[in-house]
Amino acid sequence: MKSSTKKYLEYRILITSDVRTGEKKSCFTAMVPILGIATDGDTVGGAFENIKKMIEFHLEALRKEGQPIPEERVTDEFITTARVAVPA
Repeated sequence: MKSSTKKYLEYRILITSDVRTGEKKSCFTAMVPILGIATDGDTVGGAFENIKKMIEFHLEALRKEGQPIPEERVTDEFITTARVAVPA
């Protein structure tokens, strides 16, 4: 019986507010810089779910083509924002 062992990878996802080209409709764009892929969604959650599916599809395509799977060390970073007041 063949064991189906899985390896779990983490990727940095950047989600930004955007406007769909041609529609002028607000949306959110999600991208994974190390993989060079992006997608969108009507909400942050929608964009996040769409990019997760795209990551899985992209990695499966790389695997089938015998290409290396990029790995990212996201636990080595802490990314945040700071809101500061400046004179108007």
